[in-house]
Amino acid sequence: MIDTFDRRILGALQRNNRQSMIDLGDEIGLSEPAVRRRVARLRRDGYILADVSLVDPARLGITVIISIRFAKESQQTYDAFKAESLSTPEIAQGYTVTGDDDFILIGHFPDMITYDDWINKRILTNPAISRSTTNVVYRRFKFETAIPL
Repeated sequence: MIDTFDRRILGALQRNNRQSMIDLGDEIGLSEPAVRRRVARLRRDGYILADVSLVDPARLGITVIISIRFAKESQQTYDAFKAESLSTPEIAQGYTVTGDDDFILIGHFPDMITYDDWINKRILTNPAISRSTTNVVYRRFKFETAIPL
């Protein structure tokens, strides 16, 4: 269970995880040792997943959003598709979803030719998939990684 101080710590770290524990403590009203213990607990308990640098995908190629619909739904086809997606470094995010489609993938590719090769080899040859729809992102207008607390 997390309390108000933990939520404030998580909010502050989502904005800037490179600040010192002293500065973080000053911001939320706790001592540096108390903040350090809380941050360690939040990491240990899985509230903080990773510390990363966010890279602008538009500077490195194209971003695609792919909707996948299966013709024959089964645990086996889902598991095989998830395993395939997990082993594909270009696929950055994958979601099982409600509605007409079964999966949403977000991928980053260096160019359209590389994407076309990937979809032809990995998606269009899969007999369990009845339809895939791709949206190529031409401009991102909002991108937020912080979770509202």
